[in-house]
Amino acid sequence: MPKTWNVQEGQRYVQRAKPEHRNVIWEVGSVKAGDLAVPHARLINVDDPMRSKTISCSALADPSYYELLHDTGSAA
Repeated sequence: MPKTWNVQEGQRYVQRAKPEHRNVIWEVGSVKAGDLAVPHARLINVDDPMRSKTISCSALADPSYYELLHDTGSAA
């Protein structure tokens, strides 16, 4: 059974790697699985929407790399 990651559109994360990255908030704009073994999330910088990046959901869900701040994807 393939592993699932609870990464959804609207969730917000900060990087834990370096203290200077803690003030940059990334919001999940989309999640793509397709034929990939590990789905990838497209992250958009909340303060500068022109900045974006794609990261694997496994890295995003790893608390040693990213911290979930706000989960709007599961809100009703």
